[in-house]
Amino acid sequence: MVRSIVIEFPAVGSSVRADLWEEVEPELCETLWGNLAEPIKMVCRHPVSSGQEFSAEARPPRHPVKSGLGVGRKRYLYTTVPLGGVVYAVTGGFGGLSLYYGPCTEPLQIRGSVVAQVITEDLLKAAKAGKAVWDAQALEHKPMTIVVRRAQ
Repeated sequence: MVRSIVIEFPAVGSSVRADLWEEVEPELCETLWGNLAEPIKMVCRHPVSSGQEFSAEARPPRHPVKSGLGVGRKRYLYTTVPLGGVVYAVTGGFGGLSLYYGPCTEPLQIRGSVVAQVITEDLLKAAKAGKAVWDAQALEHKPMTIVVRRAQ
């Protein structure tokens, strides 16, 4: 059975489901799944020049954590992450997620690796949510948060 995560966008009243790529990134998917024992609230940031992708970070823990883990088995450039790809990078504590909702133009290596794919039915909702993250940051100068949890 495929395990899935849900990315909720409370400010826009929307959510998307993404299926984990456990056959491609088993260790990174297991780390993400374990870190989602409870839903995680994250703050989003959108790049200004590289395309239709945004990242989100959780509040770092108060206690020391291992760092340098979770690079993943497969390497990607921003330009090669598939539409609807969800990237996970463990950089201390929970780490961060990125959602690719459209094309990106910078041929730079991403941190982490693709661990999930937004389901086809939710790609349009992902694009609208990504645009809302952009608008909140670039036009309204307000923080946008997401909540990431295990799908039921």
